[in-house]
Amino acid sequence: MLLSSVVMAQNMGTGLEPYSVTYKTKARGLTMILERSLSITDDGHFNLANSGKVLLAGFVETSLFDLIGSTIVPKRYVYRGTGLIQRKRELIFLPSEGKVESLKDATWHSVDIGPNTYDRVSQLEQLRLNLLNGAEPTQDFSVEIIDGNRVKRYTFKFTGYEQLDTPLGTINTLQYTRGGEDNERESKIWLAPDWQYLMVKTTHLENDTIVEAMIQSGSIADELIAVTPAAE
Repeated sequence: MLLSSVVMAQNMGTGLEPYSVTYKTKARGLTMILERSLSITDDGHFNLANSGKVLLAGFVETSLFDLIGSTIVPKRYVYRGTGLIQRKRELIFLPSEGKVESLKDATWHSVDIGPNTYDRVSQLEQLRLNLLNGAEPTQDFSVEIIDGNRVKRYTFKFTGYEQLDTPLGTINTLQYTRGGEDNERESKIWLAPDWQYLMVKTTHLENDTIVEAMIQSGSIADELIAVTPAAE
C-alpha cells in the first residue's frame, strides 16, 4: 500500500490525463481502425495501449510507465501480433542498472541504455509532456528507442504550424518530422495544442509507401474532443 501511494503521488499533477482516441489508416488498399488509449492502473502506473486489426491479422501493444516530475520512466513494453501473424516483443526496463532486457525473435538481449530511452509508444507521450509543461514547440526533441538488441536514435524536428482538416473539424496543429539513422523510414506527426497536444495525424514512409493515420474520434478525461466554434 505504501509503495502504491508513493507511485500515485509521483504521477499526480503532471499534465497527463487519461484519453482514448481512434484513427483510420489506409495502406495498399486496406483500411484499419487503430485505437490508442492512456489509463491509470489501480496501483498508480500509466498504461498506454495501441491496437489494430485488418482481415486476419492485427496487433496489440502496451507500455507501462511512471512519471518522476515531468519525465517518463518506462517499466515494461509488450507487442503481440494476433491472428495470422504471431509475434511477440517485450522490453523490461531496469533504469537503476542502466539496461533493458529485450525479447526479439524468441531471444532475450541485455542492452545498455542512458537517459531519454523509451519504447516505441511512450516516446510520443514524453514529447506531449514536454509541451504541456511549457517547452518551446520549435525546440528539437531527441530520443533513443530500443529495437531488439539495438538502440536507435531519432530527433523530432519542428517543421511548422498548420491548420489541419480532420473529421472532427479544422484544428490548429504543430507539425514535426521524425528522422533518424534510417532515412527511408521518415515519419511526420501533427499535434493539437487545443487537445493537450494529442496526435491527430501521422504519416510514415517505408519502402516508398506512405501510410497515413487520421483521427476519427476521441476523449480526454471522459470528455469528447471537438473543435470549438470561433466566436462571431
